[in-house]
Amino acid sequence: MSKTLSTKKSKRPGCLLIVIALVFITASGVYFSTAGIRDAKRLEQTLIDRYDWANNYTPSLDGAIPPQRVENFIRVRQAVQTQCLDYQAVLTSIANLDKIDSNQDTTAGEAASTGMEGFKSAFSAGPKMIKFSNTRNQALVNEEMGIGEYIYIYLTAYGQQLASEPDSPYSAMEEAYLSPRARKEFIQILNNQLAALEASAQQASHTELADRLRQEIEALETGSQTSPWPDGSIGAARESLAPYQQEIAELYCSGVVKIELLQKNRGFRLEG
Repeated sequence: MSKTLSTKKSKRPGCLLIVIALVFITASGVYFSTAGIRDAKRLEQTLIDRYDWANNYTPSLDGAIPPQRVENFIRVRQAVQTQCLDYQAVLTSIANLDKIDSNQDTTAGEAASTGMEGFKSAFSAGPKMIKFSNTRNQALVNEEMGIGEYIYIYLTAYGQQLASEPDSPYSAMEEAYLSPRARKEFIQILNNQLAALEASAQQASHTELADRLRQEIEALETGSQTSPWPDGSIGAARESLAPYQQEIAELYCSGVVKIELLQKNRGFRLEG
């Protein structure tokens, strides 16, 4: 009996240490995530103060993108690649959880290992998302590019890849698709371009472009297209991107589209 009591007593410190460790890890995660959110929002507010809100961005009349701006965009894409791969790994681990029940050949040990990896990935998703936003926002600050311009180039450059997401390994993931907010803001950006075009003296020479913009806006508003330019961009925008097409395509990050264009809520401002 004394041996049993001794064994029970010896287990208590171990259990207590595990509980303390879990509390510490959770508290640390909350603290660093909150700090990360503050940093991301401060950086984003800097971008808004300098370049305005995304939906106020107006592309050039014909949609052309100067080579220097395309190169700035490419450097932002290069900056987020590590975070992109990290978040894809999270999505893959979470997706593997769904395969456990359907795979009858999975052993109990394999299922437990997969389940633990999925749990760890789910726990790390928030901090990784914040790190992604921080990296993107800092890269935009460095490249002197507002979020509106970034969204315009991103969705103009990656229309075909976005349309192919339903066939990607991440097709079941919400993160793989354009958010309603990003789609709404891109519609407004195209409306800004169309309005500027209609008000200009060049309207007569760009009637085809104006018609295509109206069609694109309507398709996105009605939902007949889930993503912009599924057959690729058009006109001057297409010509601007053509010399960089391969490099831009290689920097596309499947499965992380929603995270790519994530923004802070309006009205949230951190002073100081």
